[in-house]
Amino acid sequence: MLVPAILYKEEITKKMQEYFYTNDMLYVTGCLENWVPNIVECPDSSCFQYAIINGNKTLLGYIGYSVDWYSDKAYNFGLFSFDRGNLIVAKDIFGKLEELINTFHRIEWRAVSGNPACHSYDSFIKKHNGTKHVLKDSIKDKDGNYHDDIIYEIINNRG
Repeated sequence: MLVPAILYKEEITKKMQEYFYTNDMLYVTGCLENWVPNIVECPDSSCFQYAIINGNKTLLGYIGYSVDWYSDKAYNFGLFSFDRGNLIVAKDIFGKLEELINTFHRIEWRAVSGNPACHSYDSFIKKHNGTKHVLKDSIKDKDGNYHDDIIYEIINNRG
């Protein structure tokens, strides 16, 4: 279930900090920097931030994104699962993406190759006739290995 992230701000921050200096953080930031979402108390109309929780109100993940109302798009996604493989996280994430596809002309997000979520993203854009752009060897990890920067886009031509 998605609830406003502000309700879990401290817990989200602490959980994210547990992943500092890991490949999981590389998959979120696309670089060697660490990141914690800036969860605001009262988001404006272009900022959406959610905690993903289960029925027991246990924090499972975080999703945030921006909306450009003029361009009619959702973009700048930040996503992190604290409970890998949990079907609630996948259901909530892809449910939100489905909602956004039906609301906006365009949605776009990025991923770093090697991220386990890429397989699901590939299936999702295929289902929605989206496009995957791959920038080869664009990101270098701390061990000197190169990763692709992947840009996903789905255009809703609802006429």
